Amino acid sequence: MTAKIASPRVSKSAYLSPSAHVIGNVFIGEDVFVGPNSVIRADEPGSKVFIEKGCNIQDGVIVHALKNTKVKVGEHSSLTHGCIIHGPCRIGKDVFIGFRSVIFDSNIGNNSVVKNMCHIEGVDVPAGRTVPSCSNIDFNNACQILDKTSVKEKKFSSSIVKVNKYLIKAYKGKKIKTAKTHAHHY
Repeated sequence: MTAKIASPRVSKSAYLSPSAHVIGNVFIGEDVFVGPNSVIRADEPGSKVFIEKGCNIQDGVIVHALKNTKVKVGEHSSLTHGCIIHGPCRIGKDVFIGFRSVIFDSNIGNNSVVKNMCHIEGVDVPAGRTVPSCSNIDFNNACQILDKTSVKEKKFSSSIVKVNKYLIKAYKGKKIKTAKTHAHHY
């Protein structure tokens, strides 16, 4: 018997960096940005990965679903530099996952922010909560005392999604308005 690995399905409006690796039963929705050296894998039997529209998967991110598990990343969510999302896992809509954070066997509720270098395992983070940088959350009671996500954090998260939509257009060579910059021209 020959083993067979499914082929990824990628929306035409998505952008995948030439150095990104997308392997197996992976669905990538509309307007998704997948940055350099990212790995999205669903190659174990029965595994699935769904990246919904408007997400950005930044440089060096790893998304992996174990055998007979699923990873789902909700619309307009940001997985930032070097984070690991390991299935089974569900990331809600409009979620921000910070640099080098590791999420395993967990659910992150809509509109939540996981700051940098967090470890979250085996829990359900409620919607609209912020996990402080360097937190280790591995039991559900800890999730109940997390602060609510602030307006400032929600605006920041939204701004990251917008920048990455800009990058999709830029990398695909579409006409775009020049991004505002703080750089001084000489």
